[in-house]
Amino acid sequence: MKKFRKLVAVGLCMTMAIMTGCGDSKKQDDKKDEGKKKKVALVSDVAGTQVFVLNMIDGLKASAEKYGFEPIIAECEDAAAYEDNCRALVEEGVDLLIGGSWQATDAISKVATEYPDKADYAMIDSEVDVDNVKCISYREQEGAYLIGKIAGMVTDDDTNVFGAVHVSQGPSSFKWRWGYMEGVKSEKENVKFIFNYVGGYNDPAKAKEYAIQQYEQGCQFINSAAAGGDKGVFEAAKEKEFYTSGQDVDLTSPDNPWIVTSQIKDTYATMQYLMDQYFGGEWSTDNESLGIEEGAIGAVFVTHDSENPRSDKLSDEDIETLKDTADKIKNKEIDLSVVPDEEGYVQ
Repeated sequence: MKKFRKLVAVGLCMTMAIMTGCGDSKKQDDKKDEGKKKKVALVSDVAGTQVFVLNMIDGLKASAEKYGFEPIIAECEDAAAYEDNCRALVEEGVDLLIGGSWQATDAISKVATEYPDKADYAMIDSEVDVDNVKCISYREQEGAYLIGKIAGMVTDDDTNVFGAVHVSQGPSSFKWRWGYMEGVKSEKENVKFIFNYVGGYNDPAKAKEYAIQQYEQGCQFINSAAAGGDKGVFEAAKEKEFYTSGQDVDLTSPDNPWIVTSQIKDTYATMQYLMDQYFGGEWSTDNESLGIEEGAIGAVFVTHDSENPRSDKLSDEDIETLKDTADKIKNKEIDLSVVPDEEGYVQ
């Protein structure tokens, strides 16, 4: 009996030692995790000359310097690459995985659903119906309205044909087109619009060809929303002398006076906004929509300053009118919050 008690006592001591060892090991693991450098990954389209993507990358890198995390950039050429990269990054142990465009929606949705506890997830410029993915979308129509109003201001009084060159046709593109059309119509009556779509994110040759065709059909202003193709529209504007506008960042230039403004879609600021939330203890998966009020959307010379000279076609009085318009959009006096269905919209 004494021998049995002795064995039990030894067993209990060994169990306690093992448990104590496990506790120490867990504490060491926790300390190790605390000291571990966090990883934030961005999966995006191939950057090339796309300022939308390049600004996101720059914003991520700037935030990495601020917060000390490891930034990982994965540029993807097709849908398969998006999913492969997302899965690999989650397996690699990233803390936050960000999809940088609508092309990432399927991949982020699948991975976030399959591995909800392995990482945090976010989408920029698109929305997915997955509870654990934070989605940031934009009210691009607000900035496009300002561009359209500028188009109406800088063109001749009798001009009634306005053009635009876009990447593709679809609901996301229509937000831009609708805002642009409404802005023009706030300045001009009995107008018509010509839209062309290059079908890719980096095709300046096709964008230039479309812009020249639109000019030959009477367009004095052609809004460029062709991503990397904007360069082609700008070349055509300089050659043919029609007015145009850029997108995403300030693309006005002292070397090309025909670029009278740019629609701002600030993905650099958006990325910093996300990182401030994530590392500042304010992270949630609530979706958010950013526009003029939040400073993410706007137009150069109206909501955003520029180091470049302003076109003589835009007077101080015009700028004051445009600033007043931006304020009215903020307070919903001009309500652009509900984008109509394209099929039912009458130009």
